[in-house]
Amino acid sequence: MWLRAVDSILLPILLLAFLVAFCLSEAFAKKIYSYTDENGITHFTDRPPDTDQEVTERQVRVDETPMVTVRQDGPPEARRYYFNNRWQGPASVTIRFTESENVVADPPLPATFLLPEAGESHLLTVLQRDPRKASRYALEFRNVPGDPSANPDVRQRYALPFRRGERFYIGQGFGGIVSHTDEQSYYALDIGMPEGTPVLAARDGVVMHAEEDFFGSGTDAARFASRANSVRVLHEDGTMAVYAHLALESVAVKPGRVVTTGELLGLSGNTGYSTGPHLHFVIQRNDAGTLKSIPFRFEDGSEDGLIPRAGTWLRR
Repeated sequence: MWLRAVDSILLPILLLAFLVAFCLSEAFAKKIYSYTDENGITHFTDRPPDTDQEVTERQVRVDETPMVTVRQDGPPEARRYYFNNRWQGPASVTIRFTESENVVADPPLPATFLLPEAGESHLLTVLQRDPRKASRYALEFRNVPGDPSANPDVRQRYALPFRRGERFYIGQGFGGIVSHTDEQSYYALDIGMPEGTPVLAARDGVVMHAEEDFFGSGTDAARFASRANSVRVLHEDGTMAVYAHLALESVAVKPGRVVTTGELLGLSGNTGYSTGPHLHFVIQRNDAGTLKSIPFRFEDGSEDGLIPRAGTWLRR
């Protein structure tokens, strides 16, 4: 997704709006607790209260954690932009002008940068070309997880992401017409799983990001498309596995943790854009600044591996 910002030497209020949009995007508390004390006063808190009174607990809708946030400083004639990667893995950021008047970018735009894991980098300075004239510009930023220079290992085989002795049905496979139509999810699987089924790592890696505070599901894309609990694991070859639609507050790993094949990541659920309990499993890569899914095979004891297909069962 492209994020847009407008700047101008003559319009400082727009600079403030930019800062608010990108710096105040933290998620709210997950739960709100309330109780009424012996004096009849009702108290609200985001932490479990230490009281003998009856406590009411309410789940709170939270915001998606942004991968990259942006801040700016410096005088209007030399505005500096800093990008903060909040995930435990690399990300690419592409920046471009959509309009510019009497300004020059250092370095020149458009440009794509690689952000290291969990840190802030100064990527861009926008300079006023002629101080005697008014200046105005608009920028767009696009961030994608992963390193575009990574070279996926096509020989890699993945373990089935569930326990031995279990079997599950592939309801939607590669190129599924229901929701596996875009580049990010074309080579994804929807594996039907009852809620609470342990989801295991299919390959060694590092947890880049995890979400576990979303609840609810449905087919309203505007409301639910980005609200599936998930774990994203970065592999040695730069590919990333996504395990999505996990149950509320069921994720067992934290960002930055090294996980091994077969390790518990969380429990299957029915969160986000979903019509029923299942695990959405996909392998992705950053391909020249675009997030794309890639085909994969499961281990089955053969040299070729198992190509997963819709309408078949996976058995371990």
